[in-house]
Amino acid sequence: MADKKSKVIAIPCDSYDEEKVYKCIKTGLSQLGGFESIVGAEEKILVKPNLLSASVPDKAIATHPSVLKGVLRLLNERGCTDVKIGDSPGHGSCEGALKTLGLKEDEIYGARFTPMSENVHVDFPEGETCKEFDFCKEIVESDAIINVCKMKTHALERITGAVKNVYGFVCGYRKAAGHVKFPNDTVFARMLADIHRCTHPRIHIMDGIMAMEGNGPGAGTPTPMNMILISFDPVALDTVFCYLVNLNPELVPTNSQGYRIGIGTDRDDEIEIILCDGSEAKIIEKNELFDRYGNGAFDVGREKPKNTFLMKYSGFMTKLARRPVIDTEKCVKCGICVDHCPVPGKAVDFKNGKTSPPVYDYKKCIRCYCCQEMCPQKAISPQKGLLRR
Repeated sequence: MADKKSKVIAIPCDSYDEEKVYKCIKTGLSQLGGFESIVGAEEKILVKPNLLSASVPDKAIATHPSVLKGVLRLLNERGCTDVKIGDSPGHGSCEGALKTLGLKEDEIYGARFTPMSENVHVDFPEGETCKEFDFCKEIVESDAIINVCKMKTHALERITGAVKNVYGFVCGYRKAAGHVKFPNDTVFARMLADIHRCTHPRIHIMDGIMAMEGNGPGAGTPTPMNMILISFDPVALDTVFCYLVNLNPELVPTNSQGYRIGIGTDRDDEIEIILCDGSEAKIIEKNELFDRYGNGAFDVGREKPKNTFLMKYSGFMTKLARRPVIDTEKCVKCGICVDHCPVPGKAVDFKNGKTSPPVYDYKKCIRCYCCQEMCPQKAISPQKGLLRR
């Protein structure tokens, strides 16, 4: 990528006013040739948001409806007539999540909701880490996938953005099995890179107007970043997200492994940031971007992992690595954490009965944080150990 830099378009946007968001996305896409050079009017198109769970827009858990409407409006203006919007949420249905978000099918410019609930097995022999997938059928049937992700923190991978959002291509409950098969941040990131290599999303658009910091991706704190990012390169886009929050991109496994496997770049000299501020578009250096729009206080893990000889031994790692912890005062004993634990025999369960909060067996726990992601009460958070992972 040394000869041709990956372009990341950065568009400041300080509100979710639909007309303003639409114009910002249109301006950003124009720097990459517009949808007319990205998708064909006759193609079957899937717009894939981040719908972790059914949530209202103000919680910053899901891609905001104004961003989705802006994308769908531009596709409609392109003349695209076969457009679907969907994701495979961790909990509940896609239609329920879209409706809770405030989207109505008669207000999305001719696009249609799609359930993302039917499984199709896909062989991928060229995969480095994963040679087969169980995708939602819409992934296989689409000619072009538009990845409309959300700017958030993530307990396993530090951040979730363009690279991580494709895990929603995997159908329903099979996502939990993936966490068992790929049980740490590095190998999980490699699997995500293989999904990108298998499916080739056409473009990536990040909603960073209101981001999530802290205990993301579902229990963190909404915080304004006032930015939309667009790129053909998912790793470069996530790297610019890192620039904005003063996080070393190389500490993010989806960046480092995505670069190694070849789905994009996290190298400074291989990324060109184009700032679209009003009618002006200009190349901007990462330091200037941070000085003007960054948030150095953004709550995200910035510590380097401590690579010691103890990490070779799983027993030591189990005792010393950070782990999910339940706040018993917040817990309502709904059992969603138990239902979503992918470990055979369950690493979190109602060992003291359903009148008491669930209890962890940390010897079984693989630190996938599925429980933390899906807890609707924000009652689970990672507790730092002696080895920061």
